[in-house]
Amino acid sequence: MWVVKVADVLAMSEVRPHKLLKAEGLLSEWSAGMFTIFVSHQWLSIQHPDPDAEQLQVLQAVLRRLIANTLKIDLDVASQFFGGKVGKVEIERLGEAYIWLDYFCVPQLWEGQELLLPEQTLYIRSIPNYVDHCFVFLALVPRAIHRQTGEPCSVHSWLQRGWCRTELWCNFLSTRSKHLIVVVKSEDNVQFTSPLWHRYPVHLGDFAIEKDRTSCTLVIQKALSQYISELRQAKRKRVAYRLYLALFEAMTGLASKRRSVNDFMEEFSFSQPIERCAGLGPVACAALTGDRDLVRNLVNAKACLQTHAPAMPEVMYAPDYTPLHLALWFRPHDLQVAETLLELQADPCASTINLCPPLGYCRSARAVDLLIRHRAGVNFQGKTLTQACPIHNVTSYGAPCEVVSRLIELQADVHGGRGGNAALSPLHTIAFSGDSKNDLHNAQLLLDRRADVDQVCQPQGLFRVFELLARAISRCARQPRALTTLVSNLSATPLGWCAVFENEGLLIFLIRAYADPDIRSNRGLRPIDITSSRRIRVLLRDPTPLRIDPLEQSLDPEQDEMVVEVL
Repeated sequence: MWVVKVADVLAMSEVRPHKLLKAEGLLSEWSAGMFTIFVSHQWLSIQHPDPDAEQLQVLQAVLRRLIANTLKIDLDVASQFFGGKVGKVEIERLGEAYIWLDYFCVPQLWEGQELLLPEQTLYIRSIPNYVDHCFVFLALVPRAIHRQTGEPCSVHSWLQRGWCRTELWCNFLSTRSKHLIVVVKSEDNVQFTSPLWHRYPVHLGDFAIEKDRTSCTLVIQKALSQYISELRQAKRKRVAYRLYLALFEAMTGLASKRRSVNDFMEEFSFSQPIERCAGLGPVACAALTGDRDLVRNLVNAKACLQTHAPAMPEVMYAPDYTPLHLALWFRPHDLQVAETLLELQADPCASTINLCPPLGYCRSARAVDLLIRHRAGVNFQGKTLTQACPIHNVTSYGAPCEVVSRLIELQADVHGGRGGNAALSPLHTIAFSGDSKNDLHNAQLLLDRRADVDQVCQPQGLFRVFELLARAISRCARQPRALTTLVSNLSATPLGWCAVFENEGLLIFLIRAYADPDIRSNRGLRPIDITSSRRIRVLLRDPTPLRIDPLEQSLDPEQDEMVVEVL
Protein backbone atom coordinates (compact mmCIF):
# COMPACT_ATOMS: atom_id res chain seq x y z
CA MET A 1 0.00 0.00 0.00
CA TRP A 2 1.62 3.21 -1.20
CA VAL A 3 0.80 6.55 0.41
CA VAL A 4 1.91 10.19 0.07
CA LYS A 5 2.75 12.57 2.90
CA VAL A 6 0.26 15.39 3.41
CA ALA A 7 3.18 17.81 3.41
CA ASP A 8 4.15 16.65 -0.10
CA VAL A 9 0.53 16.91 -1.30
CA LEU A 10 0.38 20.49 -0.04
CA ALA A 11 3.49 21.33 -2.04
CA MET A 12 2.09 19.99 -5.34
CA SER A 13 1.03 22.29 -8.16
CA GLU A 14 -0.33 19.48 -10.33
CA VAL A 15 -1.58 15.90 -9.95
CA ARG A 16 1.09 13.47 -11.11
CA PRO A 17 0.84 9.70 -11.62
CA HIS A 18 2.14 6.87 -9.46
CA LYS A 19 5.11 6.12 -11.71
CA LEU A 20 6.55 9.65 -11.49
CA LEU A 21 5.94 10.01 -7.75
CA LYS A 22 7.62 6.69 -7.13
CA ALA A 23 10.64 7.66 -9.23
CA GLU A 24 10.96 10.92 -7.26
CA GLY A 25 10.82 9.12 -3.91
CA LEU A 26 7.55 10.79 -2.87
CA LEU A 27 5.74 7.51 -2.15
CA SER A 28 5.98 5.76 1.20
CA GLU A 29 5.03 2.18 1.90
CA TRP A 30 2.25 2.06 4.48
CA SER A 31 3.11 0.75 7.93
CA ALA A 32 1.16 0.38 11.17
CA GLY A 33 0.71 3.63 13.05
CA MET A 34 0.48 5.88 10.00
CA PHE A 35 -2.49 8.26 10.21
CA THR A 36 -3.85 7.78 6.69
CA ILE A 37 -6.65 9.50 4.76
CA PHE A 38 -8.36 7.63 1.91
CA VAL A 39 -9.38 10.13 -0.80
CA SER A 40 -12.11 9.06 -3.20
CA HIS A 41 -12.89 11.26 -6.21
CA GLN A 42 -14.34 11.26 -9.71
CA TRP A 43 -11.96 11.67 -12.63
CA LEU A 44 -12.48 14.93 -14.55
CA SER A 45 -10.97 13.61 -17.78
CA ILE A 46 -10.62 10.23 -19.45
CA GLN A 47 -6.81 10.44 -19.50
CA HIS A 48 -6.21 12.38 -16.28
CA PRO A 49 -8.14 12.60 -13.00
CA ASP A 50 -7.63 16.32 -12.39
CA PRO A 51 -6.04 18.03 -15.40
CA ASP A 52 -6.44 21.58 -14.05
CA ALA A 53 -5.77 20.64 -10.40
CA GLU A 54 -9.26 21.84 -9.41
CA GLN A 55 -9.83 19.04 -6.92
CA LEU A 56 -6.24 19.25 -5.68
CA GLN A 57 -6.60 22.93 -4.83
CA VAL A 58 -9.77 22.31 -2.83
CA LEU A 59 -8.14 19.40 -0.99
CA GLN A 60 -5.09 21.52 -0.20
CA ALA A 61 -7.25 24.40 1.09
CA VAL A 62 -9.23 22.06 3.36
CA LEU A 63 -6.09 20.36 4.71
CA ARG A 64 -4.44 23.72 5.45
CA ARG A 65 -7.53 24.97 7.28
CA LEU A 66 -7.78 21.76 9.29
CA ILE A 67 -4.11 21.90 10.25
CA ALA A 68 -4.55 25.56 11.25
CA ASN A 69 -7.70 24.56 13.19
CA THR A 70 -9.81 27.16 11.34
CA LEU A 71 -12.28 24.68 9.84
CA LYS A 72 -14.93 22.87 11.87
CA ILE A 73 -16.34 19.66 10.39
CA ASP A 74 -19.79 18.84 11.75
CA LEU A 75 -22.42 16.21 11.07
CA ASP A 76 -24.97 16.83 8.34
CA VAL A 77 -28.40 17.90 9.61
CA ALA A 78 -30.04 14.49 9.12
CA SER A 79 -27.37 12.70 11.17
CA GLN A 80 -27.66 15.35 13.90
CA PHE A 81 -31.45 14.96 13.97
CA PHE A 82 -31.22 11.20 14.54
CA GLY A 83 -28.51 11.49 17.17
CA GLY A 84 -25.45 10.52 15.15
CA LYS A 85 -22.05 11.05 16.73
CA VAL A 86 -18.57 11.69 15.41
CA GLY A 87 -15.44 10.47 17.10
CA LYS A 88 -12.68 12.94 17.86
CA VAL A 89 -10.85 14.05 14.72
CA GLU A 90 -7.15 13.93 15.45
CA ILE A 91 -6.34 17.29 13.87
CA GLU A 92 -2.99 17.42 15.61
CA ARG A 93 -1.87 14.41 13.52
CA LEU A 94 -2.82 15.86 10.13
CA GLY A 95 0.51 17.62 9.64
CA GLU A 96 2.25 14.25 9.73
CA ALA A 97 -0.53 12.33 8.02
CA TYR A 98 -0.50 10.41 4.73
CA ILE A 99 -2.92 10.25 1.82
CA TRP A 100 -4.05 7.40 -0.39
CA LEU A 101 -5.40 8.57 -3.77
CA ASP A 102 -5.74 6.25 -6.75
CA TYR A 103 -3.65 8.22 -9.27
CA PHE A 104 -0.88 8.64 -6.72
CA CYS A 105 -0.86 5.16 -5.26
CA VAL A 106 -1.91 2.70 -7.99
CA PRO A 107 -0.06 2.00 -11.29
CA GLN A 108 -2.11 3.44 -14.14
CA LEU A 109 -2.94 2.01 -17.56
CA TRP A 110 -1.10 3.70 -20.39
CA GLU A 111 -2.52 4.41 -23.83
CA GLY A 112 -2.86 1.30 -26.00
CA GLN A 113 -3.21 -1.20 -23.15
CA GLU A 114 -6.44 -3.15 -23.28
CA LEU A 115 -6.05 -5.54 -20.36
CA LEU A 116 -5.36 -4.75 -16.75
CA LEU A 117 -1.75 -5.13 -15.73
CA PRO A 118 -1.31 -8.06 -13.32
CA GLU A 119 0.07 -5.63 -10.76
CA GLN A 120 -2.89 -3.28 -11.10
CA THR A 121 -5.31 -6.20 -10.74
CA LEU A 122 -3.74 -6.98 -7.37
CA TYR A 123 -4.13 -3.34 -6.33
CA ILE A 124 -7.82 -3.42 -7.28
CA ARG A 125 -8.42 -6.54 -5.20
CA SER A 126 -6.66 -4.84 -2.30
CA ILE A 127 -8.91 -1.76 -2.20
CA PRO A 128 -10.98 -3.12 0.74
CA ASN A 129 -7.76 -3.48 2.74
CA TYR A 130 -6.54 -0.02 1.76
CA VAL A 131 -9.79 1.50 2.98
CA ASP A 132 -9.66 -0.54 6.17
CA HIS A 133 -6.17 0.75 6.98
CA CYS A 134 -7.23 4.41 6.73
CA PHE A 135 -8.55 6.45 9.63
CA VAL A 136 -10.61 8.82 7.45
CA PHE A 137 -12.58 8.27 4.23
CA LEU A 138 -12.80 11.58 2.35
CA ALA A 139 -15.01 12.11 -0.70
CA LEU A 140 -13.47 14.95 -2.73
CA VAL A 141 -16.45 16.21 -4.76
CA PRO A 142 -16.20 19.95 -5.57
CA ARG A 143 -18.25 21.17 -8.51
CA ALA A 144 -16.41 20.83 -11.80
CA ILE A 145 -16.98 20.00 -15.47
CA HIS A 146 -15.75 16.81 -17.12
CA ARG A 147 -13.32 17.80 -19.85
CA GLN A 148 -14.56 15.38 -22.55
CA THR A 149 -18.27 14.98 -21.82
CA GLY A 150 -19.01 18.49 -20.57
CA GLU A 151 -21.13 16.91 -17.83
CA PRO A 152 -21.18 18.48 -14.35
CA CYS A 153 -19.27 16.59 -11.67
CA SER A 154 -20.35 16.78 -8.04
CA VAL A 155 -21.31 14.49 -5.18
CA HIS A 156 -24.26 13.27 -7.25
CA SER A 157 -22.16 12.16 -10.22
CA TRP A 158 -19.55 10.73 -7.82
CA LEU A 159 -22.24 8.44 -6.41
CA GLN A 160 -22.99 7.17 -9.94
CA ARG A 161 -19.41 6.17 -10.77
CA GLY A 162 -18.71 2.46 -10.39
CA TRP A 163 -15.19 2.94 -9.00
CA CYS A 164 -16.39 5.52 -6.49
CA ARG A 165 -19.18 3.21 -5.40
CA THR A 166 -16.64 0.43 -4.94
CA GLU A 167 -14.56 2.58 -2.62
CA LEU A 168 -17.66 3.77 -0.74
CA TRP A 169 -18.89 0.22 -0.22
CA CYS A 170 -15.47 -0.88 0.97
CA ASN A 171 -15.58 1.86 3.57
CA PHE A 172 -18.92 0.73 4.96
CA LEU A 173 -17.87 -2.92 4.91
CA SER A 174 -14.65 -2.12 6.73
CA THR A 175 -13.96 -3.92 10.01
CA ARG A 176 -13.53 -0.44 11.51
CA SER A 177 -17.27 0.13 10.82
CA LYS A 178 -16.79 3.76 9.79
CA HIS A 179 -20.34 4.64 8.77
CA LEU A 180 -19.58 8.35 8.49
CA ILE A 181 -17.46 9.83 5.73
CA VAL A 182 -16.10 13.32 5.17
CA VAL A 183 -17.67 14.95 2.10
CA VAL A 184 -15.75 17.93 0.69
CA LYS A 185 -17.90 20.03 -1.68
CA SER A 186 -15.79 23.18 -1.37
CA GLU A 187 -13.19 24.58 0.97
CA ASP A 188 -15.92 25.89 3.30
CA ASN A 189 -18.52 23.15 2.78
CA VAL A 190 -17.16 20.06 4.53
CA GLN A 191 -19.38 17.68 6.51
CA PHE A 192 -19.49 14.27 8.09
CA THR A 193 -22.33 12.41 6.45
CA SER A 194 -23.66 8.92 5.84
CA PRO A 195 -25.08 8.61 2.32
CA LEU A 196 -27.65 5.91 1.65
CA TRP A 197 -24.92 3.77 0.15
CA HIS A 198 -27.07 0.65 -0.32
CA ARG A 199 -28.99 2.61 -2.97
CA TYR A 200 -25.86 2.66 -5.13
CA PRO A 201 -24.94 -0.97 -5.92
CA VAL A 202 -21.55 -1.34 -7.55
CA HIS A 203 -22.76 -3.62 -10.32
CA LEU A 204 -25.19 -0.89 -11.48
CA GLY A 205 -22.61 1.92 -11.44
CA ASP A 206 -21.16 3.73 -14.45
CA PHE A 207 -17.83 2.35 -15.70
CA ALA A 208 -15.73 3.79 -18.52
CA ILE A 209 -14.31 0.30 -19.13
CA GLU A 210 -16.97 -2.40 -18.97
CA LYS A 211 -14.53 -5.06 -17.76
CA ASP A 212 -14.06 -3.04 -14.58
CA ARG A 213 -17.67 -3.76 -13.63
CA THR A 214 -16.93 -7.46 -13.21
CA SER A 215 -13.70 -6.83 -11.30
CA CYS A 216 -15.30 -4.39 -8.87
CA THR A 217 -18.43 -6.50 -8.39
CA LEU A 218 -16.32 -9.52 -7.45
CA VAL A 219 -14.42 -7.37 -4.93
CA ILE A 220 -17.70 -6.31 -3.30
CA GLN A 221 -19.16 -9.83 -3.34
CA LYS A 222 -16.13 -11.08 -1.42
CA ALA A 223 -16.07 -8.11 0.98
CA LEU A 224 -19.82 -8.34 1.70
CA SER A 225 -19.59 -12.11 2.25
CA GLN A 226 -16.81 -11.55 4.77
CA TYR A 227 -18.79 -8.76 6.44
CA ILE A 228 -21.87 -10.97 6.82
CA SER A 229 -19.72 -13.75 8.26
CA GLU A 230 -18.32 -11.37 10.87
CA LEU A 231 -21.80 -10.07 11.72
CA ARG A 232 -23.07 -13.62 12.27
CA GLN A 233 -20.40 -14.18 14.91
CA ALA A 234 -21.23 -10.93 16.73
CA LYS A 235 -24.45 -11.57 18.63
CA ARG A 236 -25.05 -7.88 19.25
CA LYS A 237 -25.19 -7.25 15.50
CA ARG A 238 -27.95 -9.71 14.68
CA VAL A 239 -30.14 -7.05 13.04
CA ALA A 240 -27.37 -5.97 10.66
CA TYR A 241 -26.58 -9.63 9.91
CA ARG A 242 -30.14 -10.36 8.90
CA LEU A 243 -30.43 -7.18 6.85
CA TYR A 244 -27.32 -7.79 4.74
CA LEU A 245 -27.93 -11.51 4.40
CA ALA A 246 -31.39 -10.72 3.02
CA LEU A 247 -30.03 -8.09 0.63
CA PHE A 248 -26.88 -9.93 -0.46
CA GLU A 249 -28.08 -11.06 -3.89
CA ALA A 250 -29.79 -7.77 -4.75
CA MET A 251 -26.74 -5.75 -3.70
CA THR A 252 -24.25 -7.88 -5.65
CA GLY A 253 -26.20 -8.59 -8.83
CA LEU A 254 -26.78 -12.29 -8.17
CA ALA A 255 -29.97 -14.26 -8.75
CA SER A 256 -32.33 -14.39 -5.78
CA LYS A 257 -32.23 -17.48 -3.59
CA ARG A 258 -35.28 -19.56 -2.75
CA ARG A 259 -35.52 -21.05 0.75
CA SER A 260 -37.91 -23.26 2.66
CA VAL A 261 -39.33 -21.88 5.91
CA ASN A 262 -37.12 -24.17 8.03
CA ASP A 263 -33.95 -23.38 6.07
CA PHE A 264 -34.77 -19.68 6.24
CA MET A 265 -35.36 -19.70 10.00
CA GLU A 266 -32.08 -21.49 10.60
CA GLU A 267 -29.98 -19.38 8.21
CA PHE A 268 -31.36 -16.12 9.60
CA SER A 269 -30.99 -17.30 13.22
CA PHE A 270 -34.65 -16.93 14.17
CA SER A 271 -35.82 -18.92 17.16
CA GLN A 272 -39.16 -20.62 17.59
CA PRO A 273 -42.02 -19.98 18.07
CA ILE A 274 -42.19 -18.00 14.87
CA GLU A 275 -45.13 -15.80 15.96
CA ARG A 276 -43.04 -14.23 18.72
CA CYS A 277 -40.26 -12.95 16.44
CA ALA A 278 -40.30 -9.15 16.46
CA GLY A 279 -38.16 -6.24 15.24
CA LEU A 280 -36.63 -7.03 11.86
CA GLY A 281 -38.72 -10.18 11.87
CA PRO A 282 -39.08 -13.16 9.51
CA VAL A 283 -41.61 -11.55 7.16
CA ALA A 284 -39.47 -8.40 6.90
CA CYS A 285 -36.34 -10.40 6.05
CA ALA A 286 -38.21 -12.58 3.58
CA ALA A 287 -39.58 -9.45 1.91
CA LEU A 288 -36.05 -8.09 1.58
CA THR A 289 -34.89 -11.29 -0.15
CA GLY A 290 -37.60 -10.81 -2.79
CA ASP A 291 -39.15 -14.27 -2.22
CA ARG A 292 -42.91 -13.73 -2.31
CA ASP A 293 -43.66 -17.46 -1.81
CA LEU A 294 -41.56 -17.46 1.36
CA VAL A 295 -43.47 -14.41 2.60
CA ARG A 296 -46.77 -16.26 2.11
CA ASN A 297 -45.47 -19.41 3.78
CA LEU A 298 -44.21 -17.46 6.79
CA VAL A 299 -47.52 -15.63 7.23
CA ASN A 300 -49.36 -18.96 6.95
CA ALA A 301 -47.03 -20.23 9.71
CA LYS A 302 -48.27 -17.36 11.93
CA ALA A 303 -45.29 -15.00 11.49
CA CYS A 304 -46.29 -11.40 12.24
CA LEU A 305 -47.05 -9.25 9.21
CA GLN A 306 -46.72 -5.91 11.03
CA THR A 307 -43.38 -6.07 12.85
CA HIS A 308 -41.48 -2.81 13.42
CA ALA A 309 -37.76 -2.77 12.65
CA PRO A 310 -35.36 -0.99 15.02
CA ALA A 311 -33.47 2.15 13.98
CA MET A 312 -30.81 1.35 11.38
CA PRO A 313 -28.31 3.61 9.57
CA GLU A 314 -29.57 2.24 6.24
CA VAL A 315 -32.93 3.95 6.87
CA MET A 316 -31.51 7.18 8.31
CA TYR A 317 -31.76 5.75 11.86
CA ALA A 318 -35.56 5.98 11.72
CA PRO A 319 -37.24 3.14 13.66
CA ASP A 320 -40.55 1.30 13.10
CA TYR A 321 -40.27 0.26 9.43
CA THR A 322 -42.85 -2.44 8.64
CA PRO A 323 -42.19 -5.21 6.08
CA LEU A 324 -44.17 -3.16 3.53
CA HIS A 325 -42.04 -0.06 4.17
CA LEU A 326 -38.86 -2.12 3.81
CA ALA A 327 -40.01 -3.76 0.57
CA LEU A 328 -40.79 -0.37 -0.99
CA TRP A 329 -37.53 1.18 0.23
CA PHE A 330 -35.05 -1.58 -0.58
CA ARG A 331 -36.72 -3.25 -3.58
CA PRO A 332 -38.15 -0.36 -5.64
CA HIS A 333 -38.16 -2.20 -8.96
CA ASP A 334 -39.59 -5.50 -7.67
CA LEU A 335 -43.14 -4.89 -6.52
CA GLN A 336 -44.19 -8.53 -6.35
CA VAL A 337 -43.35 -8.76 -2.66
CA ALA A 338 -45.09 -5.46 -1.83
CA GLU A 339 -48.15 -6.65 -3.75
CA THR A 340 -48.09 -9.95 -1.85
CA LEU A 341 -47.87 -8.14 1.50
CA LEU A 342 -50.88 -5.99 0.60
CA GLU A 343 -52.85 -9.05 -0.51
CA LEU A 344 -52.07 -10.55 2.90
CA GLN A 345 -53.64 -7.44 4.52
CA ALA A 346 -50.53 -5.39 5.30
CA ASP A 347 -51.66 -1.89 6.30
CA PRO A 348 -51.11 0.55 3.37
CA CYS A 349 -51.45 3.48 5.79
CA ALA A 350 -49.25 2.18 8.62
CA SER A 351 -47.41 4.95 10.46
CA THR A 352 -46.01 5.79 13.88
CA ILE A 353 -44.71 8.90 15.56
CA ASN A 354 -41.36 8.17 13.84
CA LEU A 355 -42.51 6.83 10.49
CA CYS A 356 -44.51 8.21 7.56
CA PRO A 357 -47.08 6.05 5.74
CA PRO A 358 -45.69 3.66 3.06
CA LEU A 359 -46.68 6.00 0.22
CA GLY A 360 -43.90 8.33 1.33
CA TYR A 361 -41.28 5.66 0.58
CA CYS A 362 -42.27 4.81 -2.99
CA ARG A 363 -39.50 4.95 -5.58
CA SER A 364 -41.55 4.27 -8.72
CA ALA A 365 -44.87 5.41 -10.13
CA ARG A 366 -46.00 1.77 -10.22
CA ALA A 367 -45.49 1.57 -6.47
CA VAL A 368 -47.64 4.68 -5.99
CA ASP A 369 -50.43 3.19 -8.10
CA LEU A 370 -50.20 -0.11 -6.21
CA LEU A 371 -50.71 1.58 -2.85
CA ILE A 372 -53.47 3.84 -4.13
CA ARG A 373 -55.33 0.76 -5.42
CA HIS A 374 -55.15 -0.58 -1.87
CA ARG A 375 -56.64 2.69 -0.49
CA ALA A 376 -53.56 4.57 0.62
CA GLY A 377 -54.31 8.28 1.02
CA VAL A 378 -52.34 10.58 -1.25
CA ASN A 379 -52.43 13.37 1.37
CA PHE A 380 -52.65 11.14 4.45
CA GLN A 381 -50.28 12.53 7.10
CA GLY A 382 -50.37 9.61 9.51
CA LYS A 383 -49.22 9.73 13.12
CA THR A 384 -45.76 11.22 12.67
CA LEU A 385 -44.51 13.98 14.89
CA THR A 386 -43.75 16.16 11.87
CA GLN A 387 -47.18 15.45 10.29
CA ALA A 388 -45.38 15.22 6.94
CA CYS A 389 -47.36 14.36 3.82
CA PRO A 390 -46.18 11.61 1.43
CA ILE A 391 -45.00 14.24 -1.06
CA HIS A 392 -42.79 15.76 1.67
CA ASN A 393 -41.15 12.42 2.32
CA VAL A 394 -40.50 11.40 -1.29
CA THR A 395 -38.98 14.78 -2.14
CA SER A 396 -36.78 14.73 0.97
CA TYR A 397 -35.23 11.44 -0.18
CA GLY A 398 -34.80 12.43 -3.81
CA ALA A 399 -37.44 10.09 -5.23
CA PRO A 400 -37.47 9.73 -9.03
CA CYS A 401 -39.46 12.39 -10.87
CA GLU A 402 -42.06 9.86 -11.94
CA VAL A 403 -43.05 9.43 -8.27
CA VAL A 404 -43.52 13.15 -7.64
CA SER A 405 -45.29 13.57 -10.97
CA ARG A 406 -47.71 10.74 -10.21
CA LEU A 407 -48.48 12.07 -6.72
CA ILE A 408 -49.22 15.50 -8.19
CA GLU A 409 -51.50 13.91 -10.81
CA LEU A 410 -53.35 12.24 -7.93
CA GLN A 411 -53.91 15.67 -6.34
CA ALA A 412 -51.12 15.69 -3.78
CA ASP A 413 -51.07 19.14 -2.17
CA VAL A 414 -48.01 21.04 -3.42
CA HIS A 415 -48.37 23.45 -0.50
CA GLY A 416 -48.03 20.81 2.22
CA GLY A 417 -50.43 19.96 5.03
CA ARG A 418 -51.45 21.06 8.50
CA GLY A 419 -50.08 20.54 11.99
CA GLY A 420 -46.56 19.89 13.25
CA ASN A 421 -44.13 21.03 10.60
CA ALA A 422 -46.33 20.05 7.65
CA ALA A 423 -46.97 23.64 6.58
CA LEU A 424 -43.70 23.67 4.71
CA SER A 425 -43.62 23.36 0.95
CA PRO A 426 -42.16 20.25 -0.73
CA LEU A 427 -39.65 22.77 -2.12
CA HIS A 428 -38.33 23.00 1.45
CA THR A 429 -37.76 19.25 1.62
CA ILE A 430 -36.01 19.19 -1.75
CA ALA A 431 -33.49 21.60 -0.19
CA PHE A 432 -32.77 18.79 2.29
CA SER A 433 -32.49 16.14 -0.46
CA GLY A 434 -29.92 17.84 -2.67
CA ASP A 435 -29.40 19.56 -5.98
CA SER A 436 -29.06 16.71 -8.44
CA LYS A 437 -30.69 16.91 -11.86
CA ASN A 438 -33.50 14.75 -10.45
CA ASP A 439 -34.05 17.15 -7.54
CA LEU A 440 -34.26 20.11 -9.92
CA HIS A 441 -36.76 18.22 -12.07
CA ASN A 442 -38.89 17.65 -8.96
CA ALA A 443 -38.67 21.35 -8.11
CA GLN A 444 -39.84 22.24 -11.60
CA LEU A 445 -42.76 19.82 -11.36
CA LEU A 446 -43.87 21.61 -8.20
CA LEU A 447 -43.52 25.05 -9.75
CA ASP A 448 -45.47 23.90 -12.79
CA ARG A 449 -48.33 23.07 -10.42
CA ARG A 450 -48.06 26.52 -8.83
CA ALA A 451 -46.18 25.68 -5.69
CA ASP A 452 -45.29 28.92 -3.91
CA VAL A 453 -41.58 29.60 -4.42
CA ASP A 454 -41.69 31.97 -1.41
CA GLN A 455 -43.87 29.87 0.89
CA VAL A 456 -43.13 30.55 4.55
CA CYS A 457 -43.47 27.61 6.90
CA GLN A 458 -45.34 28.33 10.14
CA PRO A 459 -44.60 25.42 12.52
CA GLN A 460 -47.32 24.44 14.96
CA GLY A 461 -47.52 22.66 18.28
CA LEU A 462 -44.27 21.10 19.47
CA PHE A 463 -42.40 22.33 16.41
CA ARG A 464 -43.19 25.92 17.32
CA VAL A 465 -41.76 25.19 20.77
CA PHE A 466 -38.69 23.58 19.16
CA GLU A 467 -38.19 26.67 17.02
CA LEU A 468 -38.29 29.00 20.02
CA LEU A 469 -35.90 26.80 22.02
CA ALA A 470 -33.46 26.62 19.11
CA ARG A 471 -33.56 30.40 18.76
CA ALA A 472 -32.59 30.74 22.43
CA ILE A 473 -29.74 28.26 21.98
CA SER A 474 -28.52 30.08 18.85
CA ARG A 475 -28.26 33.35 20.79
CA CYS A 476 -26.04 31.70 23.42
CA ALA A 477 -23.82 29.56 21.15
CA ARG A 478 -20.85 31.01 19.30
CA GLN A 479 -21.12 28.45 16.51
CA PRO A 480 -24.54 26.76 16.66
CA ARG A 481 -24.81 23.39 14.97
CA ALA A 482 -26.51 23.14 11.59
CA LEU A 483 -29.54 21.40 13.10
CA THR A 484 -29.97 24.22 15.62
CA THR A 485 -29.71 26.78 12.82
CA LEU A 486 -32.35 24.93 10.81
CA VAL A 487 -34.82 24.51 13.67
CA SER A 488 -34.43 28.13 14.75
CA ASN A 489 -35.33 29.14 11.18
CA LEU A 490 -38.06 26.61 10.38
CA SER A 491 -40.18 29.53 9.23
CA ALA A 492 -37.72 30.45 6.47
CA THR A 493 -38.65 30.17 2.80
CA PRO A 494 -37.30 27.33 0.60
CA LEU A 495 -34.46 29.73 -0.28
CA GLY A 496 -33.66 29.98 3.42
CA TRP A 497 -33.54 26.20 3.75
CA CYS A 498 -31.18 26.07 0.78
CA ALA A 499 -28.96 28.52 2.67
CA VAL A 500 -28.96 26.30 5.79
CA PHE A 501 -28.27 23.09 3.85
CA GLU A 502 -25.78 24.89 1.59
CA ASN A 503 -27.75 23.58 -1.37
CA GLU A 504 -26.16 25.75 -4.03
CA GLY A 505 -27.77 24.21 -7.09
CA LEU A 506 -31.37 24.46 -5.86
CA LEU A 507 -30.70 27.94 -4.50
CA ILE A 508 -29.66 29.11 -7.97
CA PHE A 509 -32.70 27.37 -9.45
CA LEU A 510 -35.05 29.17 -7.06
CA ILE A 511 -33.39 32.53 -7.63
CA ARG A 512 -33.86 32.03 -11.36
CA ALA A 513 -37.52 31.32 -10.57
CA TYR A 514 -37.61 34.76 -8.90
CA ALA A 515 -37.59 33.61 -5.28
CA ASP A 516 -37.32 36.65 -3.00
CA PRO A 517 -34.01 36.61 -1.03
CA ASP A 518 -35.21 39.33 1.37
CA ILE A 519 -38.08 37.43 3.03
CA ARG A 520 -37.26 36.94 6.70
CA SER A 521 -37.97 34.04 9.03
CA ASN A 522 -39.83 34.48 12.32
CA ARG A 523 -36.42 35.11 13.77
CA GLY A 524 -36.02 38.11 11.49
CA LEU A 525 -33.23 36.64 9.39
CA ARG A 526 -32.88 36.51 5.60
CA PRO A 527 -31.29 33.54 3.81
CA ILE A 528 -27.99 35.44 3.52
CA ASP A 529 -27.98 35.88 7.31
CA ILE A 530 -28.20 32.18 8.13
CA THR A 531 -25.82 30.51 5.68
CA SER A 532 -22.26 29.58 6.59
CA SER A 533 -21.19 29.21 2.95
CA ARG A 534 -19.15 32.01 1.42
CA ARG A 535 -20.22 30.97 -2.10
CA ILE A 536 -23.91 31.18 -1.20
CA ARG A 537 -23.47 34.58 0.43
CA VAL A 538 -21.92 35.83 -2.81
CA LEU A 539 -24.89 34.53 -4.80
CA LEU A 540 -27.45 36.06 -2.42
CA ARG A 541 -25.68 39.40 -2.11
CA ASP A 542 -26.53 40.23 -5.73
CA PRO A 543 -28.87 37.68 -7.36
CA THR A 544 -29.55 39.94 -10.36
CA PRO A 545 -27.04 38.23 -12.72
CA LEU A 546 -28.85 34.93 -12.10
CA ARG A 547 -32.26 36.25 -13.09
CA ILE A 548 -33.75 35.45 -16.45
CA ASP A 549 -36.73 36.79 -18.34
CA PRO A 550 -39.40 34.09 -18.04
CA LEU A 551 -40.83 35.20 -21.41
CA GLU A 552 -37.52 34.51 -23.13
CA GLN A 553 -36.37 31.29 -21.49
CA SER A 554 -38.13 28.36 -19.80
CA LEU A 555 -37.13 27.13 -16.37
CA ASP A 556 -37.32 23.55 -17.60
CA PRO A 557 -34.33 21.65 -16.15
CA GLU A 558 -34.13 19.61 -19.38
CA GLN A 559 -32.18 22.50 -20.86
CA ASP A 560 -28.41 22.33 -20.93
CA GLU A 561 -27.41 22.15 -17.28
CA MET A 562 -28.63 25.57 -16.28
CA VAL A 563 -27.02 25.38 -12.87
CA VAL A 564 -23.63 24.75 -14.45
CA GLU A 565 -24.13 27.65 -16.84
CA VAL A 566 -24.68 30.00 -13.91
CA LEU A 567 -21.70 28.65 -11.96
